[in-house]
Formats: sequence, structure tokens, C-alpha cells
Amino acid sequence: MAFKFRYEKVLDKRIVEEDEAKRNLAQKIGDMERISTKLESIKADRVNYEHKMLAQMQSGISANQLSGFNSSKKWYRDEIENYEHLLIEAKNQVSLSRERLIIATQELKKIEKLKEKAFEEYKFLEQKEMNEMIEEVVSFQMARKSE
Repeated sequence: MAFKFRYEKVLDKRIVEEDEAKRNLAQKIGDMERISTKLESIKADRVNYEHKMLAQMQSGISANQLSGFNSSKKWYRDEIENYEHLLIEAKNQVSLSRERLIIATQELKKIEKLKEKAFEEYKFLEQKEMNEMIEEVVSFQMARKSE
């Protein structure tokens, strides 16, 4: 008799859930990294822009150019603030995905442990059955010899 785990479908479902949780976590980490990269890029662009404008200010600029400079500074500040909020949200999403992965992994391990115990019980019962058959054969042979 071959071993058949009674909760094999549940085990398969748990494996799928864990794989989905892993993929989701990888996606959320990728999103967070993209946002972080974009944030750093905007910060670097702002620094370059400010250096360029400071160099122009030293040589003299018009009021119109100064107004444009202030508008650009505000845009960079707002954009950085927006991406910082997006980064915080992305980090929260990564944390949630990690928690879901931990739960999915724990659920999978529970079912795997049940399967392991069921297999050990199966092996024990198979061995017991084999021993009983051996005892019967030996008893039968002993009974034939004594006749």
C-alpha cells in the first residue's frame, strides 16, 4: 500500500499561497527600490539645478529668472515630499507583504509537519504489518515442524 497524505490538496494550496506571498513581496520590494531610486534622482537633479542657478545669480539674473528659480525650487521640494510619502507607503507595503509571507510559511510548515507525522505513522504501521506477517510465517513453519 502506497503512502497517500490525506491533506495533499491543502498542502498544495499552502505551497501556492507561499509562492504568491513571495512574488508579492518581491514586487513590493521592487516598487520600493524604484521609488527610492527616483527620489535620489530628483534630489540629485535639485542639487545640480541649485548649483547652476547659484552660478547664474553670481553673474546676475533678472527678476523673471529669479521667480522661475523659486518656482523650480518649490516644484523640487513638493516632488521630493511626494516621493518621500510614496517611499514610506512602499515600506509599509513591504512590511505587510513580509508579514503575509511569514504567515503563509508558518501555515505551510504546519501542513508539512502533519504530512511528516502521517508518513512516520504509515511507516510504523507498515513495519508492524510486516512483522506480523513474519510472525505468522514463522508460527506456521513451527507448527508444521512440530506435526
